[in-house]
Amino acid sequence: MVTIVLNKYKLLDKIHIGQQKLEDLLFNLKSEVKPIDENNIEIEINADRLDLLSSDGIARAIKGLLEKELGEAKYNVTDTEYTLIVDNVRTRPYALAAIVYNAKIDLEELIQFQEKLHGTIGRKRKKVAIGIHDLRKVDSKTIEYKEVPLSYKFVPLYGNKELTISEILEKTEQGKLYGNISIANGVSPAIVQDDGEVLSIPPIINSNKTRLDENTKDFFIDVTGTSFEAVAQTLDIIVSNLAEAGGTIGRVKVLKSANSSQLSSPLFLHKIQNVREEYVKKILGIKTSKEEICKHVMRMRMNCDIENGVIRVTVPQYRVDILNEIDVVEDIAMSIGYNNLEPSKYISTNYGSYDYMTLLERKIRELGIGAGYVEISNFVLIKDEKLFSNKYVKILNPVTEEYNAVRNSLIPGLLDFLSKNQHAKFPIRVFETGDVVVYDSSTDTGFRNDKRAAYAIMDNKVSYEDIQAPIHYILKSLGLEVNYKEENNNIFIEGRSASIFYENEKMGVIGEVNPDVLIRFGIEYPAVIAELYISEIAKRLTNQR
Repeated sequence: MVTIVLNKYKLLDKIHIGQQKLEDLLFNLKSEVKPIDENNIEIEINADRLDLLSSDGIARAIKGLLEKELGEAKYNVTDTEYTLIVDNVRTRPYALAAIVYNAKIDLEELIQFQEKLHGTIGRKRKKVAIGIHDLRKVDSKTIEYKEVPLSYKFVPLYGNKELTISEILEKTEQGKLYGNISIANGVSPAIVQDDGEVLSIPPIINSNKTRLDENTKDFFIDVTGTSFEAVAQTLDIIVSNLAEAGGTIGRVKVLKSANSSQLSSPLFLHKIQNVREEYVKKILGIKTSKEEICKHVMRMRMNCDIENGVIRVTVPQYRVDILNEIDVVEDIAMSIGYNNLEPSKYISTNYGSYDYMTLLERKIRELGIGAGYVEISNFVLIKDEKLFSNKYVKILNPVTEEYNAVRNSLIPGLLDFLSKNQHAKFPIRVFETGDVVVYDSSTDTGFRNDKRAAYAIMDNKVSYEDIQAPIHYILKSLGLEVNYKEENNNIFIEGRSASIFYENEKMGVIGEVNPDVLIRFGIEYPAVIAELYISEIAKRLTNQR
């Protein structure tokens, strides 16, 4: 969830309703209102509803629910003489720009809107960065996005003297926070006029030259980033919300210098989403018609028409949260009002029961405890440096680098646990059961979920036999007579490890942990580990039933 702070009187004046009605309508939009003081309210908004991160976007949505305005919002759009030339910027290759004329904005709210977009779709400026400039102070109609050396000088935002980019990185808060995102090979991305004067160095800071003030009504907006789609979506949202404030959107010609390609920006990205009447009825449990469905879609500020019996929804540029049919159904539910949807009665004649995998996992856990192990639980996400295989699912935009991958084995988690508990009373005997995601070329994605169990012992002196005996007991208790074949890998000591087989099917691995691995995890004592593949065990046991 994302919170924004707005002046409630300014917002209410835009939609001409009372505060209670505002709270009720925002609740229908999955947003909650909390008063701060006499003048201001805090609104908690779903992170996917980027169009609602300013009062103008909220006003647009509520006018639809009130049926004051239906369907896609239409804005005045004009061509301009401005051009953005995009050079080869290696760390942030994509850039678009737009002009907005005569928008009546609250400066503090606009800055908040910009920063909330930075924190959501922008991934703290790593994916997208936004520069908003006072158009009156832009001297050139040809703007260039290019790399400049760190010796380049300009006056940073709210500064009073020229600094080199290197000095900005060292001396300003923005430089310290965001400098490591885009600086590489001694150069920085920059938005510059044709005379070479810097307007901004994305994603770090704007120039003081084009600083906004309370009298700013005309804006030059640049958006740069690592994803062209995200850059285009961000610019579309900004100009649409500024146009709601009475602004006229000006198109900017964008030239890609490397291949001389040209486009007009903003792009106003639209998509067509077909919606099935029966699907809506099934999901929401209501009786409705194609015409009623279209009415609700129009109330949510999207266009809708029926062609040859097919409901076609035109998703406008400011609704980037609509990805597929179920998202439209959710919007229809919001238009109806969640309080107006009555759940249908469902009578079951059967009793619920556990599936076989759940029962098997429970039995394995009970056997592990019975064998003298203490159960632990680690996160499914892990730091990629701790994994032993390079075939894993990596998180593109992790909240923290400590959890930037999905584990493909339980062993790294156990080793990490042992490293943090070396002060505990020996021997340490722990186990874990849980999900991992492993490489599988036969699947559409190249990966599949797998259920596993792992066991570890750490002591002043411990050997292969200390863990082989309890593992054999656990597997035999499950009804599996397994055999062990010596197989070496980079986790275990050569000659002191094996793979566990049942009828030529691999059921797991077992061995003494390699000293190099112990050093890597900061473990000072010997350890032995076994990992069982529960998913494979389940297949074997199912065949025996």
